[in-house]
Amino acid sequence: MNSRLVSIGLGIIFLFLLWLVVKDYPQKAEVSRQLNDVKTKLESLTRDEARQKSLAEYLSSESYLEKQARIRLNLKKEGEEVVFIYKKEEPETGKEDNKNENPFLLKLKEWIKMLWIAF
Repeated sequence: MNSRLVSIGLGIIFLFLLWLVVKDYPQKAEVSRQLNDVKTKLESLTRDEARQKSLAEYLSSESYLEKQARIRLNLKKEGEEVVFIYKKEEPETGKEDNKNENPFLLKLKEWIKMLWIAF
């Protein structure tokens, strides 16, 4: 009888301890998930901060300022020659005639020309 009461008492204590562990498990799992989310966000923000620092260093560098002065203010170095290159615009004579024509007929003509060249 005495060992039976001890076994029942130990069983009750075991069940009580098990209940204490199990009842807090969902809360611990949620806290763990939130902690992982915060760690991920922190890593992302750390990468962004490093990228922003390198961009700030580049934007404050002498080469970037010189490049922007050349582009925006049309400045040049002493003794430097500036060359402008202009694109030659081609007249659009043939396109105006095609605007009034049916797109299906245009495609058909192109197709026939391609077939004629292929043979």
